[in-house]
Amino acid sequence: MRIPNKLLVPAAVLALGASLAACSISVGGSDGESASSQETTAVVATEEATQETDDAEDADSDGTATDAEDADADKADGDAAGAGASGSSTADITNSDWLGVIAGGTQENVSGDYAIQSSGGTYNLVGELNSLTIQGSEVTVSAESIGTLTVQGSDVTVYVRQADTIQVFGSDVTVYYLDGTPSIQDVGADNTVEQLSN
Repeated sequence: MRIPNKLLVPAAVLALGASLAACSISVGGSDGESASSQETTAVVATEEATQETDDAEDADSDGTATDAEDADADKADGDAAGAGASGSSTADITNSDWLGVIAGGTQENVSGDYAIQSSGGTYNLVGELNSLTIQGSEVTVSAESIGTLTVQGSDVTVYVRQADTIQVFGSDVTVYYLDGTPSIQDVGADNTVEQLSN
């Protein structure tokens, strides 16, 4: 079993102090004076060694706290630089509403085929989808890459980085896409499908 350094140093200091106090070397004068002088020397040496140990422990604990704080700050900086607060990449996205959805939406890591059937809610979908179907009302969605986006609801807003096909069968639906030239089918009323500029 390994004994921690924090316990060994004070024990060594006390042992050194005790051995110096027990020492009976006469350095001039009478025996009584030299023993008293040696005890005083041992006490002073013990106090100095204890003070040095405390200073070293304070420096270690301060350094550890500072290192932990620096590591947390570095991680936060890295997260902010590479991704939004909820993990979705914000590269090339300048629309403040879209960035708000990424930061404040319910993040879900997705793949394959995915459906949202909801009344109300904000979703941040992270991952590549073969298809996304939205059936509901008053829903806002941020997505990355979708093969086929189908909206069958009303009062829905979708921000998508790239989609191959966009199908809208509802009303008051707005779809913004960033990249590509998707095939668009709008069989509804008062809908908007448009590309956002970077």
